[in-house]
Amino acid sequence: MGLPVVGKAHEASAGAPFVWFIYGSSLDRAAFAAWGKEHGYQVPDFQRAVLARLDGYRVAFDVRSRFWGGATASLVEAPGAEVEGIALPMPGDARGLVDHKEGAISGLYQAFAVTVTPLEGGAPLDAIAYRAAPDRRLPVEEAPSRGYLEVMVRGGRDFGLSPAYLDALAARGR
Repeated sequence: MGLPVVGKAHEASAGAPFVWFIYGSSLDRAAFAAWGKEHGYQVPDFQRAVLARLDGYRVAFDVRSRFWGGATASLVEAPGAEVEGIALPMPGDARGLVDHKEGAISGLYQAFAVTVTPLEGGAPLDAIAYRAAPDRRLPVEEAPSRGYLEVMVRGGRDFGLSPAYLDALAARGR
């Protein structure tokens, strides 16, 4: 049984609804559910998730995680590159959950505004994505944590991200 969690994330007041662009380990619903149970959160309803692409960025494995035992993903600007994930509409009172899950509460990651494009067509969506805080990035990228990468790719496959994108991501762990 996990310890009860109190503090900023659970005490956050409701704000405006938002769209969360998910590209990392939170794609794996089983891993997310285990984290939610451990930290006292009800996990989001993924039924409204939209497959989406963030243009002008790439995934960088430049954040060291004790939990994952190696490097985890962040986003870095990269003209011509793209990152696939999901755009998940969230109620305003879920911002504390998202900030906690993404490591913003500890200062490891920071939220920033992005515009994502639905993979199946439709109008671009304003969203919030998370990237590592500048002072928490490694000086150079490392090979991703094997466990982290497996969770990220498995979640992406379950959602239906493109096989070419996921194969290229998985190849970064070899």
